[in-house]
Amino acid sequence: MLATSGLAQTDTLKTRESPQEAPESLQKLVDRIKSIELKKQSQDADIEIDGLLFDETKTKSGRDFYDIFYSAWEAPPGAKNYSILILEKPYRLSTTMIEIKINENIVFQSFLQPRQEIVEMLAERAVMQTRSYLQNYEEIIRQMEGEDRSGSGIF
Repeated sequence: MLATSGLAQTDTLKTRESPQEAPESLQKLVDRIKSIELKKQSQDADIEIDGLLFDETKTKSGRDFYDIFYSAWEAPPGAKNYSILILEKPYRLSTTMIEIKINENIVFQSFLQPRQEIVEMLAERAVMQTRSYLQNYEEIIRQMEGEDRSGSGIF
């Protein structure tokens, strides 16, 4: 019993009566880690599945249009928060109406004939127009959020 009572006396922890403040360098490190984690959380909220292409074509020429569009499509740098819908609507005889929508806004609309060279030409034109729309859309959003557009609220 004497051995255990002697062991208990040497293993006791000493506690301070008042807590000591952390050194300044440690406080800066903790603040830096907190700011990095806040940035990560705000970036995580922005992460979405961008650039999805939805195929709602119904005919062979519509499917060919979609395939050509898909193979030629490359999103402009900086484009985000968008999805592309390629929609085909029946029209007269073998002619159909093809539409491309970005976030429910019609970007491209044309009649589609079952001739391969016309399908290729329209798909290439649609890619250029869709890419141009996304570039201009991001530019407009950037301009709207700039300092020039923030007013005092007084007319």
